[in-house]
Amino acid sequence: MWGIMDLELLDPREPRSLDVWRDLEARSQPSYFLSSGWVQNWLAALPAEEIPDLAVVREDGAPQAAFFLGKRNVRRHGVFASRALYVNATGSERHDDVCIEHNGVVGRCSFQALVELLPDSWDELFLPGIDRTTFDDIGALRGYRVRVDHESVAPFVDLDAVRAVEGGYVSLLGSSTRNQLRRTRRIVGNLDVEIASDPAHGLDIYGELLRLHARTWETRGRRGAFADPWFECFHRQLILDRLASGEIQLMRVRAGALTIGCLYNFVYRGRVLFYQSGLAGFDDPHIKPGYLCHAAAVEYNALAGHQVYDLLGGTTRYKRSLATGETRLVWLRIQRPHLRFAIEEQLRKLKRAVATQRLAQGSVTAIGA
Repeated sequence: MWGIMDLELLDPREPRSLDVWRDLEARSQPSYFLSSGWVQNWLAALPAEEIPDLAVVREDGAPQAAFFLGKRNVRRHGVFASRALYVNATGSERHDDVCIEHNGVVGRCSFQALVELLPDSWDELFLPGIDRTTFDDIGALRGYRVRVDHESVAPFVDLDAVRAVEGGYVSLLGSSTRNQLRRTRRIVGNLDVEIASDPAHGLDIYGELLRLHARTWETRGRRGAFADPWFECFHRQLILDRLASGEIQLMRVRAGALTIGCLYNFVYRGRVLFYQSGLAGFDDPHIKPGYLCHAAAVEYNALAGHQVYDLLGGTTRYKRSLATGETRLVWLRIQRPHLRFAIEEQLRKLKRAVATQRLAQGSVTAIGA
């Protein structure tokens, strides 16, 4: 049974706000993206006008759950206006490009209670990157429209299984991936794994990762994740602040003097989360630098005693090839039952139907040509 529930909005820059967050974090099992280390640096990096409120759910006066609540007035297609709320996000595309996953609340709160306790002046609630099972009662929500904007698998490697199986990590992979990895290792030779031991060492590996990452995306005619100075500076400061605590793992994989690639991982409560990489390019298509680096990271972290190597969300084939299991992440939008949203949804369906029809017509034309 729940007691008397209420929601208090706090300025997250107040000292007591972080105390509330840390207390709830200690009582729950949030992802690294909801850890106090990440949250402190995220808030410090945001422009003052983008800092969200801290929403604290209280039961009989005692904090039971907390999350950050961003607010933004949006207008889609120049027509559909919405007073939008965002859970642990700002609503600014630029500042939400840090792409948190395994989102949710710290502490304990039902989804029904969370929605009902929100301030009255909202039309849509965005929940980016939450686990499918985060809120067991989301399917029972009544009086609102639940829309899935995006869904993705989040592949992972069970490091307990890696330690337990004869033959190690490679023996857990499918035959095609296993053969590609073994062939790549034969071509490249012995590998050395280097882990940043202090912030200066970390920035050295991070700097090489940035160069390799940028080079890869330039060859594709696109900008990499770190091209935005705000994004790059946020991660630079996070590394300086949290590497000594063991939350940041910067890894460089080499074959002799040649860098195969660099990985930027988070480490939190036995879970290693792969966030970004910078990989060397090779003329030989049989050399798979990503396979080599992730296999090295899996084997290193299995020996270190961690439980999971989480490749995070993405539909890229290589992640699923390297994984032993997967969870599912969803980007949800909860809408109040306004007529304008129903019209918008019908127009969206019509647009999809027209696009599908044109694609089918194009296929028929190509076959008959």
